[in-house]
Amino acid sequence: MRKLYLICLGMLSAGVINAQSYEGKIEYQKTQQAVAIIQLPCGRSAVEDGLSGYMAKKGAKSAGMKSFTVFRSVRLNEADTALSDLYFQTAPKSRQEKDITLLTLLPVRKNQDILTRPSEDNLMMVAARSFLDSLAPSLEAYSVQLQMGAQEQLLRKARKKMDGLIDDQTDLEKKIRRLEAGLEENKKEQAKQAAALQSNIKADDDDKNKNQKKLRRLLDDEGSLEKKLRNAKSDLDQNKADQRQQQAEVDKQQQILEGIKAKQGH
Repeated sequence: MRKLYLICLGMLSAGVINAQSYEGKIEYQKTQQAVAIIQLPCGRSAVEDGLSGYMAKKGAKSAGMKSFTVFRSVRLNEADTALSDLYFQTAPKSRQEKDITLLTLLPVRKNQDILTRPSEDNLMMVAARSFLDSLAPSLEAYSVQLQMGAQEQLLRKARKKMDGLIDDQTDLEKKIRRLEAGLEENKKEQAKQAAALQSNIKADDDDKNKNQKKLRRLLDDEGSLEKKLRNAKSDLDQNKADQRQQQAEVDKQQQILEGIKAKQGH
């Protein structure tokens, strides 16, 4: 007898531990109505959309009612011979925990007025709690799917920005090579003009002025090229720093996605 008692106690304890839904009360037209409640680790909109999809698979369509989403003519379980009208409410757990939603189910028999339902219908409440418990995995999976889609989009955005930085690096490296080649050519031309000026030391003033003018222009161009080269190298250094930072962001978004995938696996 004692052994049987311990077995039953163990089964009861396991049921309490594994139970997700629970009974509660809500106010409806100045009356207290018994309801089944479940806490879901999902945002409110995800719960509402997931609920509509879940019920649609059962052939039930939602009907709007003040403060409720109603699904009519539904079986609470496969063994249920009577149809029920299910009145759902959703609300965030608190202002600080908006990513946790309380889903409330008020069940009544088909076409029954809420106010005429029995104040205590234990069998129906047990069935309502069981219904919420069977519904929860589907809603959580739907929420995880939404999270995954949103996270994949963030990861694509981060990778796209990284690709843009890599393309910018390639362009900057080409620009630097072009400026370095231009600077080298400028210096060769300066040497050429200086040599021409030296060889034409006895030439008339017009030829000297032409050589000096070309040399001054080349010196001005050299200063401009050097400035552009410094700026391009500075931009390249900044680009590489931005790439390191962006790679860290890509890695972060990838880790978040892997975490969501792990939740989906569970």
